[in-house]
Amino acid sequence: MRSTALSWTLSLITVAALTACGGGGGDVPPAQALAAAQGVRLHVALPGDAGASVVAQPTFHAAAVDLAEPDNDAAPHRSLALSGVPTQGLTRERLDASLRARAQSSGAGEAAPMASTTAVTTYTPAQIRAAYGLPALPASTSGLTAAQAAQFGAGQTIYLINAKHNPNVAAELAAFNSKFALPACSSRTLAAGASLPLAAASKTDCELVVAYSTSAAAVTSTAPGYDSGWATEIALDVQWAHAIAPLARLVLIEAPDAGVASLSNAVALANKMGAGVVSMSFGAPEGSWTSTYDNVFSAAGMSYLAATGDNGAAVSWPSVSTRVMAVGGTTLTYSGGNTRTETTWTGTGGGTSAFVALPSYQSGTIGGYARRAVADVAFNADPNTGQYVATIAQGASTVRWISAGGTSLSTPQWAGLLAVANAMRVAAGKSLLGQPHAAIYQQIGAVPSQYAAVFKDVSSGSNGSCATCTAKTGYDTPTGWGTPNAGPLLASLSGATASAPGTTGAGGTTTTSSTGPQLSTTSLSGTAGRPLFASIGYSAPGATSLSITIGGAPGGMSFSAGSTGLGVVWPNPVAGTTNLVITLKDNLGQTTTATVKVTIS
Repeated sequence: MRSTALSWTLSLITVAALTACGGGGGDVPPAQALAAAQGVRLHVALPGDAGASVVAQPTFHAAAVDLAEPDNDAAPHRSLALSGVPTQGLTRERLDASLRARAQSSGAGEAAPMASTTAVTTYTPAQIRAAYGLPALPASTSGLTAAQAAQFGAGQTIYLINAKHNPNVAAELAAFNSKFALPACSSRTLAAGASLPLAAASKTDCELVVAYSTSAAAVTSTAPGYDSGWATEIALDVQWAHAIAPLARLVLIEAPDAGVASLSNAVALANKMGAGVVSMSFGAPEGSWTSTYDNVFSAAGMSYLAATGDNGAAVSWPSVSTRVMAVGGTTLTYSGGNTRTETTWTGTGGGTSAFVALPSYQSGTIGGYARRAVADVAFNADPNTGQYVATIAQGASTVRWISAGGTSLSTPQWAGLLAVANAMRVAAGKSLLGQPHAAIYQQIGAVPSQYAAVFKDVSSGSNGSCATCTAKTGYDTPTGWGTPNAGPLLASLSGATASAPGTTGAGGTTTTSSTGPQLSTTSLSGTAGRPLFASIGYSAPGATSLSITIGGAPGGMSFSAGSTGLGVVWPNPVAGTTNLVITLKDNLGQTTTATVKVTIS
């Protein structure tokens, strides 16, 4: 999407026509002849853009395996996959349909034999925690000290952004927790009009909060429609964020549809709810429009993570944003003990952006990339080295299990790690980490001893045939810096210097971001007794609508709100100085107040 510059100058004829007709450029009628003590309130819909029609897709895979209920053996479960069944977006319902079709075609009333060439390993939460060096869960989380509880994410919030609705998410999480002896979570649905930000998260218990987002980044009582693919995505996001940070609060935000604008509004709603970690397991092919949505990834105290995608070498939004930590995928081999083996998962996304400038945190630490490179980090994502997820079909109550993978799975687990790091920072009296890039690249990746301790460098495998598609020693686009050694990673992040929200421009320069809508006009001037026709320009990147409040307007001054600025008409101005106090609030929940000085000589 092009970066929209919403500034213009109304011609004398245009403004005169607006005043005569009482119109507002087709958006709203002007506010006419308001006294100085009165406030002016206008609302305008902003023009669409190249990204408005873009739809994102969930990035999960599932192995074609008819899994029985997990048995919790010490060793990972091993099985053979059904041949010829695509794993991308494979729901339990679609897998069951494939199994029925095989049974019918075999004529024996049972499924055809599994393919002996595709072995599937499925891991439990305890096995994943052990593989990546997280502490084993205690038999009970009651009575933990503050420092102990912090190791499980206590007091922190993970926001899981998704589209559509999963009516069984709480029941699925309860089944997952019961099967794997994870802490139970209370659950509730956030009421429309609920006070935001949310109250502080519990430091002793897990809670699942479900919120339905509107197109204006608000909470509604109307649940989105059901979609089995997104419902599966929601199930794995919630369950595996909880498996890594079992005492963190989980806030599931369901957007009404999978459009980029709706998902961005869901992120904006998370920003209103309070500081935390945002996990986004979806993606859309990047375009010139991607940077227009960057402002939504700029709230203070927030960390944003997104999946790099599951189509091999490719770059997708939102992971391409310089303010989002891009999570790629690996193929994991682990059978217990202290050593895991990993190689690049062939399906993981990653590459060099065609549109986003190289950020400063990359320009100083990795070489050979002209623009933003993704991924930043990685985690297990191969569905054939998958992880258990509990699913319940719409209208059913029976729990069915899948072996899930995809960078969808990598992302909420990294979100859980950052939530634990934040809990440890709070316990040590530090501020939240915020955007983690500087810590990952400059405080860890650029320091050889730190890098060797914190990350497992994944240096084999590829996600395509391009020049940068093959993993190598150090940073590479398929897996970023590699996968976490959780103990050293958390120790490093809990002591790292926190970074303020920022934006990265061309040439690798990072500056503090001025987020939200902005006025581009600070003063107007005219002559007493001569009609004043002027404009006040503004910009609102990524927003689709804008509410405008104007205070301090003198009697006789009127306004019209257009998609590119405010038209100002004052038929008979009076000598002196007037200060217009203008507040702009966009549909992403970002607000800016500024003063425009009007001088009449």
